[in-house]
Amino acid sequence: MSQKTRFDNVEIILEGRLRGNQLMLSGKDLTAEEAKLLWESPKMKEVSWLDLADNNLGDEGIRGLVDCPALENIQYLNLNKNGISDRGLEILAKAKFLGKLKRLHLKDNSIEGKGVVALFNSENLDSLSTFQINDGWTCKKREGWRYKPQT
Repeated sequence: MSQKTRFDNVEIILEGRLRGNQLMLSGKDLTAEEAKLLWESPKMKEVSWLDLADNNLGDEGIRGLVDCPALENIQYLNLNKNGISDRGLEILAKAKFLGKLKRLHLKDNSIEGKGVVALFNSENLDSLSTFQINDGWTCKKREGWRYKPQT
């Protein structure tokens, strides 16, 4: 680690948060630097449900996430409230290892639209069928992308 982090190893991050194939890390206040411990862990290969809501990953954390081959089994990814911008979504749209991703949550991030278009047009996220951008904004892929406001 190049920066000082609160975690000496990945086991401290995972403690009590890995349940079968589900990893619940919401509210851990993880930074992009600290998340590198996760991306380097072979345990991530077992995870298909990854909840990273309410952390501080930012766009750099997304770069680390998409470069992680151990995340090839992820089907659900919660990135709500992580300081992600359209730039981060453009990075996510190019993810080589998230081909099984079906559901993506992005609420409470600084998304203006360009990144959403990148997700719509992604050639790498073939399985992505639903994502939430903000409260009331759910996009589903049915014969092309459709937006349906929730009331």
